[in-house]
Amino acid sequence: MRIVFDLSVSRMPHTTAVPVSMATGRRESVLVVRLERTAAAEAVASSGTGDDGPSQVGASGSKSSGVPGVDLVWQTSDAALARDQAVRGHEAQHLSALGPYAASAIQYQTRLGAEGEPLAVGGRIAVNLTAVPGDPAATLRKARTILHAAAAPGDPSTADQRVAAKAYRLMQQAQAELRVDQLA
Repeated sequence: MRIVFDLSVSRMPHTTAVPVSMATGRRESVLVVRLERTAAAEAVASSGTGDDGPSQVGASGSKSSGVPGVDLVWQTSDAALARDQAVRGHEAQHLSALGPYAASAIQYQTRLGAEGEPLAVGGRIAVNLTAVPGDPAATLRKARTILHAAAAPGDPSTADQRVAAKAYRLMQQAQAELRVDQLA
């Protein structure tokens, strides 16, 4: 994943390029941190003063230009905030569908936003994929629940597909055991 800082100097609309890696030619995740100047900072910048002086970082995470009353405002991009919400929603759907078969709480991979807030860029939940000993019918119910939970968000990741495949194999084994029990 790449992190790109966008310093807005003018009020021109931003254009966004498709995030493609130069090395592999494949799409990659990009976190864009958009930095915008306040009106006072733009006035000082257009007068030609203030940018040459030393800059200091304040306690709130905003960067001071060294001119009293003129601060640069650091803002996290809308795309980064949307990604955070999408990841958290995706993992919450998995957790609610898993029910008692979740073996852990949601664990997020995060990056810090412009104001130091954690932004989720990925997440995972451990899943109990073991068979229920001596009860193939319960194993079958469990496997079906896990299979449903893997597809719950509607846009399963590669890891979600791996879990679904394991749940499907567990379901097939349980069905085979049930057929053997019925024949006996």
